[in-house]
Amino acid sequence: MAREYLFVDEWDVEASPEAVFHALADARTYPDWWRPVYIDTQTDGPPQLGRTSQQHFKGRLPYHLHTRSTITRYEPPAAVGADVDGDLRGRGLWTLTPRDGNTHEGTHVRFDWRVYADKPLLRLLTPLLRPLFRWNHTWAIARAKAGLESYARARDEG
Repeated sequence: MAREYLFVDEWDVEASPEAVFHALADARTYPDWWRPVYIDTQTDGPPQLGRTSQQHFKGRLPYHLHTRSTITRYEPPAAVGADVDGDLRGRGLWTLTPRDGNTHEGTHVRFDWRVYADKPLLRLLTPLLRPLFRWNHTWAIARAKAGLESYARARDEG
């Protein structure tokens, strides 16, 4: 479908799977470490299966997105997934594995993100600007890579 986007991002984090899982599963932490992408998040409580949260975020391009996520997979510290609706509709899955099979060596992070651009502006512009929207996603993920490690390491040390 023309409005569908599929992203697979992978990187290593020098922190335990437990600390990384905590940051990724709890949407309330996103504005703390995923800056300046996440502006605000609201949730009805700590992460668990069925928990919902609302997100307000942006990339480098001059628009903001609003989504609502419902946790559909919750397997600490290995995986957390959510169904998303709002300006983007689809599903995201974070999969965490100990790097080199050893939790003391850090965590390998994989993010599978399959979404449809439902915001009217995105829906209209996707056929023309898909490469620019992909660049915007890559920029946002680079901010996650930059902030997640220090946030998770502080949790490990705390």
